[in-house]
Amino acid sequence: MLLHFDIISGIAGDMTVGALLHLGAPLEPLRRALDAMDLTNVAVARREASRHGIGCVQFVVDAQESTATHRSWGDIRKLLARAGLPAGARERAEAVFARLAEAEGSVHGQRPEDVLFHEVGAADSIADIVGCALAIDHFNPERITSSPPLLGRGIVKSRHGEIPVPAPATLELLKGVSTKGLAVDAELTTPTGAAILVAMVDEFTGWPEMAPTGIGYGAGTREIAGRPNLLRVVLGREVSHGAGEELLVEANIDDMNPEHFDYLMERLLMAGAHDVWLQPVIMKKSRPAVTLSLLCDEEHLDALERMVFEESTTIGLRRLQVVRRKLTRRSKIVKTSFGPVRIKIAGEGERVYTASPEHGDCRQLAAQHGVPLKMVYAAAMAAWKTEG
Repeated sequence: MLLHFDIISGIAGDMTVGALLHLGAPLEPLRRALDAMDLTNVAVARREASRHGIGCVQFVVDAQESTATHRSWGDIRKLLARAGLPAGARERAEAVFARLAEAEGSVHGQRPEDVLFHEVGAADSIADIVGCALAIDHFNPERITSSPPLLGRGIVKSRHGEIPVPAPATLELLKGVSTKGLAVDAELTTPTGAAILVAMVDEFTGWPEMAPTGIGYGAGTREIAGRPNLLRVVLGREVSHGAGEELLVEANIDDMNPEHFDYLMERLLMAGAHDVWLQPVIMKKSRPAVTLSLLCDEEHLDALERMVFEESTTIGLRRLQVVRRKLTRRSKIVKTSFGPVRIKIAGEGERVYTASPEHGDCRQLAAQHGVPLKMVYAAAMAAWKTEG
């Protein structure tokens, strides 16, 4: 099964849990985990709500901590160790906090181990992250995708004082991820929301080709002019393009600003292209040029060709009928001595052809422990081979 995050107006921890509860995840496992962590002063509930006429769930946490609570990454790990979480849920929760520790450490010039979580260390944020991990473990999707995160603007208050939006930790977390900005004076993607995405999502993409089987809406607390403050999660069967006829569309371009190719490629992928790539070529009169190539189905052909004409300088295209064979992809979290790492696996049926650790996970753990990246990579591969 495929789980897709459709980011309509942003993402935060409570919105994510609310959407997954609306999708059908139970709340009781989170209550048991909070009790096991001795967070007995934390009450969680789901409330039926509506945003612009769309039924949704608002996840509510009532945390009666007497003073401002600052917990270290080590403190959080101890809490998670006694929470009694299923292995998959614990690995996901640890991965989210590990990403947050790395991002906060980078912003404040500290080692991840030395970071004190302020807002994220509070009981309500712990409930958000553990609740999200438990809910995703409940559905156990083979793959998770997301639309690009949305970023607002302005200034928000934190324990450190006023900080810009997007928050520095949010931007650290989203390095290498395609994002979109909205002209909204609000924090649309929080650090917790960003950490959930980068720790759990296998691919940031447009709407995936899937047959939906379940839909959940999580409510945000803020009113946003002109759009419903919702996060949508969709569970369904991924439509495989493992074999079948597709169209290869190509254009040779020798007079376009190279800076514009990145934008064009991103738009093509968002509009339904299955793959887009560039290849350097030499044209007539020995002029250097680039061949823009894309794969698509018949349904998206006209829109994609129009986009190429609109966004590039080409005056002609060529198309070919091709047969595409594609391996099925899934991911698995393995435990290493450095921490959890996602392994990307591709194969057919039960047969695995290739597996590789998620680069972002290995990079984060290498920085956290002060070891070479290749050491974490090797540990992840060894763990995967052992666990199978």
